[in-house]
Amino acid sequence: MKKIVDRDGCVLSGLDGKQKRHNLTASLAVALFFVISAFTFMNFLFVLSDCAGSIVCASPDVALRDALRSAPIILSFFLTLSGLMTAHTFYRNESPDILRKKAKKHATIGIVTGTVLIVYVTVMLIAGRYLSIVEGAPSPLYPLDSVLYALAFVAAGIGIRAYLGKAGDEPLFCGPSRPTVWKKGRGVRSFFRMIWLLTGLYGFCGFFYSFFIVDFRVGYVPYSVASIFVSFIAFISLPVWEFCYNNLTAEKRMKKTLPPAILYLAVSLAATVFYFLALKKNLDGPSNVGFGLLPIAFSASVNLATLFVVAVPLVVSVAALVKGIFRRIKAKE
Repeated sequence: MKKIVDRDGCVLSGLDGKQKRHNLTASLAVALFFVISAFTFMNFLFVLSDCAGSIVCASPDVALRDALRSAPIILSFFLTLSGLMTAHTFYRNESPDILRKKAKKHATIGIVTGTVLIVYVTVMLIAGRYLSIVEGAPSPLYPLDSVLYALAFVAAGIGIRAYLGKAGDEPLFCGPSRPTVWKKGRGVRSFFRMIWLLTGLYGFCGFFYSFFIVDFRVGYVPYSVASIFVSFIAFISLPVWEFCYNNLTAEKRMKKTLPPAILYLAVSLAATVFYFLALKKNLDGPSNVGFGLLPIAFSASVNLATLFVVAVPLVVSVAALVKGIFRRIKAKE
């Protein structure tokens, strides 16, 4: 009888108790930072949307004022992203040398970004741009909450660098090692993976917020459901990739790339067709339903941000399909 789950084909099989705890900690850290990054990214997009709206309304001075006042929100996103990259470095655990190098780099980015944020808020207070350390908008403790957030990341970054320095040549992390990223074309792959990540963050927040702000009134139900569907499809490939596919051994990845790629392509195509059919019936859907959900690249009839969220899963699924076909041919040689 064929086993439903092939544990021998998973890098998590055979781990001792300590390794399981370390792997669970790294996995939870990646998931936590992904969620926080999604919310800070959406705040970042709202800031850009407000500034863009001021420029469109011929008020560049207002846009500049808002940008200066909201800079801690923008910096908080990049701060959180450094935390996500640091956690992912430990989760991936490609090799001791790569882990040490990447973790130091991302921790240093967090320290520098956090320090810049703290100094910026201090200068703005001295200059009178902030009337108080607690102005009460856009959050009740703003900008004090941004300063405390930055302090936490600076302390964590210093702690990680101290840990890396103290460890010496001893193993830094005893969790399972996952596949090393190929050096050939690493820059191009990193760029497209960052686009994939940002789309996933956007899709996650769109999916989460949709249950609170999307209008399900009669006449907009198809477009509302379609918006939720494409948002879900935009982010779900990331956890599947990281927590399922990357936990397979090299041999299993050679065999298992093609089936999920075909499935994801089919689902992405279905989401795309569903969205455009819904948009055709509700051309004013983006303006009446989706503005709160999709704050950037907004227009009266078509939301370019939505189209981008629809397009990226298609590109990812096609790329995975090509990769799966290539690996299937290579495995038969």
